[in-house]
Amino acid sequence: MTAYPHERSPGAETDGVNAFAAELAGLARRLAPPGAPGKVVMMLGITAKAGTSSVAAGLARAAAAETGGPVWLVDLDFANNPQASRARLNGSAYSTEIGAEPFWTAEPPGTGRLVLRKLEAAYVLVTRFQHKPGEMERLVYKRAPAYWQQLRAMAPLSVVDVPHGSPAIAAVAPDLDGVILVANARRDKRADAERLAAHIEKLGAKVLGVVVNRAHDWQGEARGTAQ
Repeated sequence: MTAYPHERSPGAETDGVNAFAAELAGLARRLAPPGAPGKVVMMLGITAKAGTSSVAAGLARAAAAETGGPVWLVDLDFANNPQASRARLNGSAYSTEIGAEPFWTAEPPGTGRLVLRKLEAAYVLVTRFQHKPGEMERLVYKRAPAYWQQLRAMAPLSVVDVPHGSPAIAAVAPDLDGVILVANARRDKRADAERLAAHIEKLGAKVLGVVVNRAHDWQGEARGTAQ
């Protein structure tokens, strides 16, 4: 697996933030070069504390800056909506109905909806799942290749942020262009990444690499920028 290290040094916060942004911009260019077909990638933490949502949001903003957008940031934490809750959003909500069967079903039908709003400072469209308490009995994720293909035609890059251990992983990942794992270098072990990568590949999805987040090295091994 390719490693994409993101370093943030104690005592050098500004430099660390700039380096983090530069690394994400480089990753965005590799994922969505000019003139290439649109892609949809999943960001998945090796553990729940890997900082996946922060990396996903940063990648979406970087991709919007590099490509001009729009970039979709699809948050599959339908219970908490962390991406929309933490972001500064602007304007009205838009429907995510794009002419193809969606990747989720609420039961009873009509008790939930997925909407989009634009980030205030970037051409990033962030999803939020809405439902009325007590009405929705069950939420099911499902394969929907036509939905993601339609999204590829609409955006140069879409970033799917999925919680660690979510049932959405098995349903959604095989339909996407790949999965990027996110590791917290101070907590996560290489063996854990390799086990998760093997699991993802057994589902029929492709693992593109690992973002090593918030440290100079992973398990004591120095890493340079991935080529």
